[in-house]
Amino acid sequence: MNQGKTTKYFKYAIGEIILVVIGILIALQINTQNEYRKDRVYENQALTEIYTSLKRDAQNNDNIMINVKRRDNAINYILSFLNSGNIETDSIFMYNLNQSCLDNKINYDKGAYETLKSKGLEYIKNDSLRSLIVKTYELSFPRTEFFGDEKRSDLVFEKKDDLLEKLLDLDIITQDKTFFISESVTLNTTEKRTALKRLMYQQIQLSRRYKELLNRQLIYINRLLIPLGKELRKSET
Repeated sequence: MNQGKTTKYFKYAIGEIILVVIGILIALQINTQNEYRKDRVYENQALTEIYTSLKRDAQNNDNIMINVKRRDNAINYILSFLNSGNIETDSIFMYNLNQSCLDNKINYDKGAYETLKSKGLEYIKNDSLRSLIVKTYELSFPRTEFFGDEKRSDLVFEKKDDLLEKLLDLDIITQDKTFFISESVTLNTTEKRTALKRLMYQQIQLSRRYKELLNRQLIYINRLLIPLGKELRKSET
């Protein structure tokens, strides 16, 4: 009879243990599901922020390209003026001269990417998308970053400074490394006209560099925007 009670007790104990184990497994599964859900919420948030950031970069790219084209128009005006043989300048000439020397900074917003990077890139479950994001921000975008004359150490900056000084009667004001020419110019010597023409040709080279980098940057932006958009649309379903 005691043996029967013992057997019954063991069965009861085993049943209790099984129930406890099942409870623990269910709790672990719920916790895992909750953590997975949180991870997916953050993943969607991170991808949305990067997508929004890229859209801003694309808009900024368009604005800089407009500025570069405006700059090119100003350069063409100055060259046409020089080719016409005119000596006396006016306010239109001075406006275009200033426009032709304006610099543009080409950069990108990496804040959203750096936030994701600090949290953990493994939050992005799509391997190919994660790889493309890293490639874009670590390799591609840095190659397009350009700060105009501000951080240039090549001859364009040095010659630009030298050539402007050779124009003698220009009153050059420097604000944040940007040149503003505030007085009228009398192009009454061959040296002045030659110096200004050389400056314009160098500005043309700089414009080509701007356009090359802007076009390359736009390719990188669109290359990432398309799969990002697809991934975000998948998360909405």
